[in-house]
Amino acid sequence: MTLADLVARHQIVISAGSGGVGKTTVAASLALWGALEGRRAVVLTIDPARRLATSLGLESLGSGERTISAEVFRAQGLAPRGTLAAMMLDQKGAWDALVERHAPPEARDRILTNRFYQHLSQSFAGSYEYMAIEQLCALAESGRYDLIVVDTPPTRHALDFLEAPRRIADFLDRKIIKWFVRPYFSAGWSALRAMNRTAGFLLRRLEQATGIAALAEISDFFSSMSGLFENFQTRIDRAHEILRAPGTALVLVSSPEEQVLGDAEYLSSKMSALRMPLKGVVLNRVHAEFRPGRRGRDEIGPEELEHVSALLGQTIGAAEAGELAANFVDYQALARGESLRIEQFRGGLPRGVPVVNVPNFSRDVHDLASLAGMHTHLFGTRAAA
Repeated sequence: MTLADLVARHQIVISAGSGGVGKTTVAASLALWGALEGRRAVVLTIDPARRLATSLGLESLGSGERTISAEVFRAQGLAPRGTLAAMMLDQKGAWDALVERHAPPEARDRILTNRFYQHLSQSFAGSYEYMAIEQLCALAESGRYDLIVVDTPPTRHALDFLEAPRRIADFLDRKIIKWFVRPYFSAGWSALRAMNRTAGFLLRRLEQATGIAALAEISDFFSSMSGLFENFQTRIDRAHEILRAPGTALVLVSSPEEQVLGDAEYLSSKMSALRMPLKGVVLNRVHAEFRPGRRGRDEIGPEELEHVSALLGQTIGAAEAGELAANFVDYQALARGESLRIEQFRGGLPRGVPVVNVPNFSRDVHDLASLAGMHTHLFGTRAAA
């Protein structure tokens, strides 16, 4: 199967990998390919650098879906047969929308104005990643799109994103919630000190971490959210179902640096353990090695410097030829090292997983035309636009 086949056969494509490897750019290019091929595509980004908006010809992105206009496509020489929309996760807004959709009507205002909730919805560990999955579920259930591409948060292994449903489930454990809504908890510090010194110490640390000084507000939060929590496990189960569905493809994006490839190998193994198998790999910013087969050699190394310099000197000045030859030999050494690491990395992948190499472009990918220019490397051809 090729990467083009993978995108064509899946409704959801998740771009995962370490930070700084070009996940956002790859995600945008995959979504653009879908639109050019006639799909109703949307790309959801969690990239704080906000580069996606510029690449797509938009001034900004927010929590609402922004459709790329036909005029923007025409200005870039593109004529998609489908549509392309983009949006950026707003963590606080996504939590508020979740409360609006699922909390009991009589409790919504109390939850939204609760200071503990306001802090939790913006800084709770795993909250950002979970809300990205919640937004993915909402898009999938809306029926508006037949291709949803997700740019995962820039975490080292992207496991925070894949494990977010389990983390939220652990946090919302029923035993914990029942403990928080006990009468002595909402009564404040005096009752709590009488109850248990150890618990009091732990809760004091909780207040220090959250900045919320009133224990009653924390208790009120859990009391108000109890109706939402009753149905939350269903949402978590749905999130797991979507992540593991046959129509969802996890695509690993990596670069050929040694440490980054090591992270990619670790992530690949964890994907399998989570029952979310890897289905494709994009190796980005790869330096292609020049191999002059007609000379009967496999590679050009430092020992070839004088020979390369002499050949170049026949067409340009000797000084420039020496500098260019030295640069070329250094490039060859870099490319050769990448080639060996990539070969070893590919050997550890599951059989049948497509792997594509995208070169290290001399210019930044900054607009729709340059995103479309990646398609030759990602898919072997340009989309029929």
